[in-house]
Amino acid sequence: MKKVLSIICAAALMVACGGNKTITINGDFSAFDRVEANSPVELRISGAEESLVATTLDDNKSFTAEINIPAEEFVMVYINDTPTFELITCGEDISFKFNGETMGMDVEGTPYNTILRDFRNELNGKMESIYNCQSEEEAEALIAEMTTFIETTFANNKDNIVGLSLLQYLVYYGDPDRLGEYFAMVNPKYNYTYIYKEFEKQVANAKNTTIGADLVDITLPDGEGKLISVSELCKADKWVLVDFWATWCGPCRGEIPHLVEAYAEFAPKGLEIYGISFDRNGSEEKWQQFIKDNNMSWVNVWGTDEKGAWSAGEAYNVSSIPTNFLFSPEGKLVAKNLRGEDVKKILAENIK
Repeated sequence: MKKVLSIICAAALMVACGGNKTITINGDFSAFDRVEANSPVELRISGAEESLVATTLDDNKSFTAEINIPAEEFVMVYINDTPTFELITCGEDISFKFNGETMGMDVEGTPYNTILRDFRNELNGKMESIYNCQSEEEAEALIAEMTTFIETTFANNKDNIVGLSLLQYLVYYGDPDRLGEYFAMVNPKYNYTYIYKEFEKQVANAKNTTIGADLVDITLPDGEGKLISVSELCKADKWVLVDFWATWCGPCRGEIPHLVEAYAEFAPKGLEIYGISFDRNGSEEKWQQFIKDNNMSWVNVWGTDEKGAWSAGEAYNVSSIPTNFLFSPEGKLVAKNLRGEDVKKILAENIK
């Protein structure tokens, strides 16, 4: 009976959300202290630069806008030209309100937003339990429970557009190496959406980060403007740890002492680190001073217009930092995402 009801509900969702309609979206930011009255508001299809509609918050920090959406879509709400909240349209009016207690959005309208609202509320509760647990064993059990919850919710919604939203959570909290497997479960009828296309691109690039893959070369300038390629380092009989990081990234800073220690021990044996900074354009001096202050004496490169670093990150499916990849002198990927003491452990296994 449960299976029959699930099939009926899924069919109802697909039927209910068809067609093109003009819908009304109401937003209430009255409880959001970081937003001021009369701030500019834009609604854009996610991933698009042009606006569907532009308006402003009223004196009560609310807005009402009409948009025409040709199909089920992801719509991003921008406040002061900053992406603030993403909605799923489905041919029905939508109302949302910022909740000062949960620091999230309470959304009414369309079954898809309801599914996501309930999912996020339950996920937040599970994450709070993880943060408050008393032992590593308890944390691991709760994380496994949370991952199962995400996987189950994704499986129940893989045929509708909610599955695309949930796929982002699944990759982040689950196993990123299973992206291709997860993506294959998503309904391909949503291939017109920005999120689908982004995941499609990531799946295509996933072959670059499987163990044993050939090096996808990166060439970026160092602090003096000299172009340095990873392939050149490999050809010089170096083991190369390609490390994506940024000075503003707390976890990245936490890994630096481990990298400094590993470099001191293994550089004489043939290790080179190729640090790719995601620092923002215009902060070169801060970046160079940070490198000096933290004894990061390896190769550090910079994407002069940000596109260089971000393009490299895209080729390597970097969705968060710190992230690193260890290549052999032959240009083969032998390990990735090394953290803490694992850096020296894996290096010792490979560099003799």
